Amino acid sequence: MRWSFQNYIMFKSSRKKLIAIGCSFTEHLLTSDMSPDIDHDFLRWPQHLADMLDMECVNLGKSGSGNDQILAKALDVMLREKDVGLVVLMWSEWQRIGFQRWKNWNIWHQVTPHETDQDHSFACASKLFDLQNPHHATRNALRTFIHAEKILRDVPYMFIQGTHGIFYYNVETLKTISCKEGTPYENMKFHLVNDSRHQSTKEMFACHDYFDYIENNVIGKFIGWPIMKELGGYCIADVIEEPDPSRTTLTISKDDTHPNAAGHKIIAELLYEQYKEIYNEH
Repeated sequence: MRWSFQNYIMFKSSRKKLIAIGCSFTEHLLTSDMSPDIDHDFLRWPQHLADMLDMECVNLGKSGSGNDQILAKALDVMLREKDVGLVVLMWSEWQRIGFQRWKNWNIWHQVTPHETDQDHSFACASKLFDLQNPHHATRNALRTFIHAEKILRDVPYMFIQGTHGIFYYNVETLKTISCKEGTPYENMKFHLVNDSRHQSTKEMFACHDYFDYIENNVIGKFIGWPIMKELGGYCIADVIEEPDPSRTTLTISKDDTHPNAAGHKIIAELLYEQYKEIYNEH
């Protein structure tokens, strides 16, 4: 049979779909406020992974997404998409809060309570309701993981934490954050907490009924679980930072800790190897 564009379309449409959902670690952004002069036109991990698995790539990543938005998109996918071959949820910062706009439900407004460069009204609400409360954020993240497992249990899926869950969790990373003068981040500061609150967050994470449910039902498909290094886990930020502490080979720049082209290849290779192990594909 002669190969033609029509044959190609039929072949492409008949392939299973790889659905990737996450934040800026997943979205194919072409620009960066932190490093505007660096070329961002390179393949992200979803496309690399889709090519490895011979699937059609559907990248639903969106910069700034919180876990509530990622969960909502996972539900939408399961109600709408057909021929789903694999869903990969790369979880975001646990303290992010999202709201869908009332005039356009496809657009989310995402806020990050632990950043202090918010408008006055939100800053007051954040302080009044303790919106940056890491204990609530941790419990809510665990609940979200469980909700996602129940939504996706009928299709192949994998979870992995992208950024560090609680922003202040990685103290060494915090020490190296650069909010340089003249950048959009020059006035950005972060609420830090004392070590006792940090320690109690880790203890609560590992000693909760939600944690036990994930241990019994999700652990085989949650790559890097239990996420925190002190508990023997890891997230994608760890995968990128540990072999490249100087931020010269796997991240966009020293000021932009997002994975670069080489970093995204490493992420895709990690996910591919884990996929083969989970689903016995060799």
